[in-house]
Amino acid sequence: MASAYAGAERQVIGVLSVPNWQSGMGAEVLPVVYRDIVEVVADAPGPVRAKQIVPRIGLPAETGKIEGTRAKLKRLVERGWLDENAPGLFTPAGRRTTASSSSRD
Repeated sequence: MASAYAGAERQVIGVLSVPNWQSGMGAEVLPVVYRDIVEVVADAPGPVRAKQIVPRIGLPAETGKIEGTRAKLKRLVERGWLDENAPGLFTPAGRRTTASSSSRD
């Protein structure tokens, strides 16, 4: 009896190139462009926008590059690498820093 999924193992669909963040995981597991984005956000003194990141990762400040970078930022938020506490403003994921914070007494 043939499986309904016969041949599916030969197709590469939906490869997860940006893994979900897990405790102990570093940016070195990310593809280079995503790693660069995470590093720029981490080095920024506050929340950053896609249009601020684009020139810092070596891309021209063109609409298409900004939109592509914004999509990558959103993916990094979905996977737990970054936070977007206000629309379009990205910061390092807070849960990684809150674990080292002590409770306020």
